[in-house]
Amino acid sequence: MQEIRQVSLDQDKSKITNNILRELPEWFGIEEAITNYVNGVNGTDFYALYDLNQPVGFISIKANNTFTSEIYAMGISKNYHGCGWGTKLLKVAEEHLVKNDVKFFMVKTLSDSHPDKNYQKTRRFYAKNGFIPLEEIKEIWGEENPCLIMVKNLL
Repeated sequence: MQEIRQVSLDQDKSKITNNILRELPEWFGIEEAITNYVNGVNGTDFYALYDLNQPVGFISIKANNTFTSEIYAMGISKNYHGCGWGTKLLKVAEEHLVKNDVKFFMVKTLSDSHPDKNYQKTRRFYAKNGFIPLEEIKEIWGEENPCLIMVKNLL
């Protein structure tokens, strides 16, 4: 049985994040980045996808201000890619944001000016779910990893 639950304990958020991100080296292959995400999910709104009480996906949402929140980190075990669970995690997060009068939802991802095929899938996923490219910024992750900011209007 699969279900999405809100997770409130920071130690559970960190553990889920660590386990899932380590299953996804194509997206999260830099140890320092994994450690930053594992620590950074603390204090965020966090929803996990469970299959038979085993976490297999998550989304962590960070409030930037009263109008805008962003996906801090998101990951789904590879066996669950393409099954619609990423979209369901997004919907649960968006419902919470709308109830709290948040107007914009954003995500930072690797820009399409970088040839990584895995991130092509990531950008397609976000575009399919209503996010549109806003700006590429090379100052966030450096010239070699250009950051694309994508946004979605929640109104």
